[in-house]
Amino acid sequence: MMNLDKQHLAGINHQEIEVPMESIFNMPERVIQFGTGALLRGLPDDYIHQANQKGIFNGRIVVVKSTRTGNTSAFDNQNGLYTLITRGMEKGKIKELKCINASISRVLSAHDSWEEILTTATSPLISILISNTTEAGLLELGGTIDDSPPTSFAAKVTAYLYHRFSHFNGDNAKGLVIIPTELVSDNAKVLKHNIVWIAEQQKLSKDFIDWIDKANYFCNSLVDRIVPGKVSEEDLSYRDQLAIMAEPYKLWAIESDNQDVKNILSFALVDSTVKIVPSIAQYRELKLRLLNAPHILCCGIALLSNTEFVKGFFNNEILDRYIQYLLFKEISPIVEQSGISHELIQPFGEAVIDRFKNPFLLHKWQSIAFQYTAKLNMRVCPLIEQWYSKKPEPPVGIAIGLAAYILVIRHQITTEPSFQDDATLIISRHQEYPNLTTRILSDPEIWDKPLHNYPGLISLVHTIVNHIERQGILATINHFL
Repeated sequence: MMNLDKQHLAGINHQEIEVPMESIFNMPERVIQFGTGALLRGLPDDYIHQANQKGIFNGRIVVVKSTRTGNTSAFDNQNGLYTLITRGMEKGKIKELKCINASISRVLSAHDSWEEILTTATSPLISILISNTTEAGLLELGGTIDDSPPTSFAAKVTAYLYHRFSHFNGDNAKGLVIIPTELVSDNAKVLKHNIVWIAEQQKLSKDFIDWIDKANYFCNSLVDRIVPGKVSEEDLSYRDQLAIMAEPYKLWAIESDNQDVKNILSFALVDSTVKIVPSIAQYRELKLRLLNAPHILCCGIALLSNTEFVKGFFNNEILDRYIQYLLFKEISPIVEQSGISHELIQPFGEAVIDRFKNPFLLHKWQSIAFQYTAKLNMRVCPLIEQWYSKKPEPPVGIAIGLAAYILVIRHQITTEPSFQDDATLIISRHQEYPNLTTRILSDPEIWDKPLHNYPGLISLVHTIVNHIERQGILATINHFL
């Protein structure tokens, strides 16, 4: 079996796998990317490759590997090539595509090749910086810009920008479009703040700090695509150490109303799922309420019904009916109240069902239960508040999800915990009292807005908890819906 590399592309069946055009290998480096992970390779790098294939962007990516673990040999041996297999449900039908991605020109280790990385900052063609470290990594501030390499991600970017500023003598035309993709609210704003803080702490010139602000475009962004990682060797007719799988659904929302930014990010023209918009707030709200909230509300129901994987939820007619009701009869109308159009909400909700049904993903409900209480607090409680702003009676679908949570979390505090939830220590204080449901849902230490403030909600949850204990979760859903 041959290895994937540039020399062997001609031997790959072009009918089964999309192979990059030869001209891509001659395109200049236009992007510096911090991170080699599956999400970056399965989303931003996918868009850039597809744009290059269509002659739209005409630029490749220099990737910085920041971690000490592993090395760059797989990328070196494969000329930066990797296979992206897209598998899942789209509009109710199975979709499968295979593509060899040639967006990456080279991968440089920050620990071994820092000076070479800084040299790329002197290229006038580099115009975009993309990152996906970790959420914690985005907030770190350690190290100085003179270290080789600087310790923290923010310090690395500060050093990179300072090197560019110095080389081009502070030319405002040589700033970058900087797009963090970490799952942190206002991620670009956070990164910019950290860079300025580091520059001030290390007494870099005021001219440089002004250049950071005036010459560079920091764009908040939201990424949404499940990229589980490696694929089986049986899926390919060649060896590929970097092959990854992704679901069909994808979204990259980038916040900017600047025409120069749109011109630089010309790869966005290749796919309507790249959204360059003045505000990404509505996309964040859609993801949080229509994807994340149903996930956590269905979690306890799945655990009580012994449903192991997310895709298995739809094997049962009652559970399928529950999530459809939750999404389209309760959550969607709430989200529409916030000013997001039905034309955005409906297809997003339908895509959520496709994503949950994906037969190729083994996403365990047990994993989703991690920090169960905090997720409910962030994802669901604001929905309840919005619901009651328009209606006097409690939302039944959400109440069923809360009842399932009560039973699952009660089991957590009375037996060996099966997942981590930092709120269980507080919750355990209530276990000796008979009105456990009321006490948990009314505790201000647990909830930002305790749920006893909403008429009839706790009473309904208490009734549903009792019904589940007598009849089971499936019969209870049948009864209340």
